[in-house]
Amino acid sequence: MQDTLTHRQLKSLIHVSNVINSTLDLDTIFDSILNEAISVVDAAGGGSIWIFNDKQNRLIAKSAQGLFYPHIFKSIKLKKGESMTGMAFAANHCLVFWNEEEIKQALDTLTPYNRDLLNRSISNNFHFTSVISSPILQNGKCIGVITLDSFDKSLHFKQEDIHLLEAISYQAAIALGKSSLYYEKEKMVKKLSRYLETHRNIANLVVNEEGIQSILDYIHQTIGQHIFLFDDLGELQASACHSSFTEDMTNYLIQYTKQIILSLENSYTVADIKLNDEAYQLIVLSLGSKLKSLGALIILSKTKVSEVDIAALEHACTVISLELVKEQAIFDTQQRLRGEFVTKLFSGQVDETIMQRAKNLNFDPNRNYISIIIHVEDKNNAQKDVISESAINNLLYLTNKIFLKRNSQGMAVRNGNQIVVLLSCHSTSLSANVIAEMKELAANLQREIKRLYSEMKVSIGIGRMKPKLTSVHESFKEATKCIKFLQNYHFDQHVLCFTDLGVQRFILQNSEEELTDFVQEVLGPLIQYEQARKGDLLHTLIAYLNQNQNTKKTAAFLHIHSNTLNYRLKRIEEILLTDLSDSQQLFNIQLAGNIYQFIKK
Repeated sequence: MQDTLTHRQLKSLIHVSNVINSTLDLDTIFDSILNEAISVVDAAGGGSIWIFNDKQNRLIAKSAQGLFYPHIFKSIKLKKGESMTGMAFAANHCLVFWNEEEIKQALDTLTPYNRDLLNRSISNNFHFTSVISSPILQNGKCIGVITLDSFDKSLHFKQEDIHLLEAISYQAAIALGKSSLYYEKEKMVKKLSRYLETHRNIANLVVNEEGIQSILDYIHQTIGQHIFLFDDLGELQASACHSSFTEDMTNYLIQYTKQIILSLENSYTVADIKLNDEAYQLIVLSLGSKLKSLGALIILSKTKVSEVDIAALEHACTVISLELVKEQAIFDTQQRLRGEFVTKLFSGQVDETIMQRAKNLNFDPNRNYISIIIHVEDKNNAQKDVISESAINNLLYLTNKIFLKRNSQGMAVRNGNQIVVLLSCHSTSLSANVIAEMKELAANLQREIKRLYSEMKVSIGIGRMKPKLTSVHESFKEATKCIKFLQNYHFDQHVLCFTDLGVQRFILQNSEEELTDFVQEVLGPLIQYEQARKGDLLHTLIAYLNQNQNTKKTAAFLHIHSNTLNYRLKRIEEILLTDLSDSQQLFNIQLAGNIYQFIKK
């Protein structure tokens, strides 16, 4: 190399090396390289430096000097093989275009858009007379091109200029490599600093007992992405999102991620998804351990999350896991204490100690109270009363969410495979209004459970509203009777309020054997007749009773002629040896008919 360069050029090359190695700022390096190259090559009237962008698959102008309008010129993006610069990049060695004809042929490869930008960036009074383009090589790979342009026909590039530009390109490659390495390290230091800062700030939130939601909010503010916390059954527990994230998007995400969460084996997994036609990176990080999963933390990001950020998020998951364990321990303790309180209260053993504990739990002894029992069974399990711990806990969470949302003076506690709810109402509340509200909330809970746990059968019993805390055990007994009725007798609904029980209260006060005997005494002959002949007389009798003995309505309900109905009623009287117009006999038949409908199975 030294043999082919003049003494002046060697001095210039040393100067170039000193200049471009005196800074680590990339923009300064690009401008310095181009300045020195133009100044030491006599024929150069201008030039440009291009760096290849892997993502865009194009050469991008980083510096342009001479007779250009740089702001226009830098908009040009060249493909490999396009124009003189693209040709040198593709050839991987220095190319010289000695005259205007060679330059014209090279410029013909420009796209119309790039040609228009080039024409607008150079004055019409100037034309390329010769061009030299030298690739910038790093480890044999071309990462960019330095192009020098001559606009003076009297000046031509020499062979020594080629050697000099190649030498400058070599120096440029070293400087760019050093600068890139510096920026990568600086970037890594910044990320590590951010990681440590995140670690410190999350630790402060924990020390100050700010709770899990504050941790999610902090992560959301720090990384600017959507954050979701799911439990081990894939149910959403908390989130921190931008306002643009809609409820429909949340519902879709819940369904999409549920299976991923339930089958998560590694500490985290990454996937690409689309929401509302927008691409997102989905990161699922596990909470807890392999032996005891606590759920997962979900990050939904429009940009790729780096490994350092994922490491910071994994640390956050460790903190969140510890917080979840702590919250569960507190919750379990609260449940135990509340469970003991409710058990004593519902037993009717109300003493000074219980009243004091009630006050500690913010229950006003002089308000009205109502109790609700939620009984759970697994339809797919032979032992129907065996329900998983996590399922019961999730049902308890749902119950609190639905029943206590509008009633701060209340509690829901687990009692085996049941959940017991105690709610406080104002002393001026109307019983009918309270019962109507409880039915609505119970129906909402039923729908939510059916949506989430199709394998579960849930019965809900609602007691009547009672005055003062000392009499709430009566409401509990009534709710218990409702559950007993739903379990043992045929009833279409799975929500039953004690106020809706009519003849059913009579049923609950007697054994099934006694009830069966009564039905047999009153309706036995008719039941036996039906079983032997498979007729419609029993069905006709029950319809007649349900239509308040109105023959016209009964005939219409059964879709039969009134003469047919009269014949059947006469036949029923004959079989039962009774008179349906006798009020005393009719009462017994009505009572037996009602009981039969509930125990007929």
